[in-house]
Amino acid sequence: MLLRIYKIISYLICPFIPIYLNNRISLKKELKDRINERYGYSTINRKKGKLVWIHAASIGESLSILPIISELEKNTEIKQILVTTGTVTSAKIMDQRLKGKALHQFLPIDVPIFIERFLNHWKPSLSIFVESEIWPNFISALSRRNTKLMILNGRMTVKSFNNWLRFKQTASKLFKNFDLCCVQNSDSAFFYKNLGIKNTIYTGNLKFSSEPEKTDNKKLQILKKMVRNRKVLLAASTHKGEEEIIANITSSLKKKNKNFLSIIVPRHPNRSEFFSNKQKLKIAYRSKNQEIKSNTYIYIADTVGELSLFYEIANFIFIGGSLVNHGGQNPIEAAFLGKTIIHGPNIMNFSDVYEILNHMKLTFTVNNERQLQMYIEDKYNESNSSSNKVGFNKLKKEGKQALQNSMKAINQLI
Repeated sequence: MLLRIYKIISYLICPFIPIYLNNRISLKKELKDRINERYGYSTINRKKGKLVWIHAASIGESLSILPIISELEKNTEIKQILVTTGTVTSAKIMDQRLKGKALHQFLPIDVPIFIERFLNHWKPSLSIFVESEIWPNFISALSRRNTKLMILNGRMTVKSFNNWLRFKQTASKLFKNFDLCCVQNSDSAFFYKNLGIKNTIYTGNLKFSSEPEKTDNKKLQILKKMVRNRKVLLAASTHKGEEEIIANITSSLKKKNKNFLSIIVPRHPNRSEFFSNKQKLKIAYRSKNQEIKSNTYIYIADTVGELSLFYEIANFIFIGGSLVNHGGQNPIEAAFLGKTIIHGPNIMNFSDVYEILNHMKLTFTVNNERQLQMYIEDKYNESNSSSNKVGFNKLKKEGKQALQNSMKAINQLI
């Protein structure tokens, strides 16, 4: 019943979708020249033979599937690998990283007419939804076509599971359409099985299998020259409210330490304002090609795909989404450098990842702005530049096993 209501509502909202998408274009959340992809259109031809379609919501999910794509490239039966995402930032990164048989397109809105247009063109042999992406109309359409369907690197929180349990009959009807579910932790395995996917297996976290892209050495040297010998706090993947915290800390620390510099890499760089600057700090913006000068105390790296540059030069690394009520952001790229990762208490979206990193002694928890400042003051004269090789090797081992397990499962459906 609820799925039928959802489908009816998706038809009723059709006249308003152009307004919605145009508003997103004005907010720079859509690419105007590729907006037709949201309606299910494609300008790329579908080749004869098998096509694997992988949908990954955003940056973290799309980066995690790159090793999977590399393995699928080796399969001569597969002629194309279609990757869809839902954000501009992930699209830009995928356009840079995909090659060979793989190509990128934006996911159409979950409306039957757009879905049919998309599926009629691409006719996937296998459809893979990454982590926690569940689109009812897409799932129903794929089921009607008898297309093999699976969840890869599945993740479900207790909150999401409890929400689904409120509509258990609907959830069961929806989830039973999946042929296979590969999960990244034991809790998620329990949740998916109880919601109706009987063929659920633990494969490990694929995000450990995706090593960071090699840093652009030319850009790195330019950045090092600008920063010189300054102590750098990197606030990575920050959300609204956290930039203000970093600005307050920077304002306080610079009074004692003139060589202190904060680099902020916002999770959503297209925001018009990041903090009030009541602190009256000198700011430079990377998107405007502004240089870091001796009196610059905050550098806003409002660009995409350059986070590895800033991890390299940072003395302190804070991962955002954790001092506000968001649930944290992916710390794995930072962990590969073996540097201590500072984070807030709100990390439920990556609790299993943080648990592993904590066992490797790669993390430190702060509960508020004051504790973050105290940690930096306490460790100010330590470098945090030496890599933890033991931790790095453990991460590689975790990732290799997750990749092997996942590919074994995928090959059952190809």
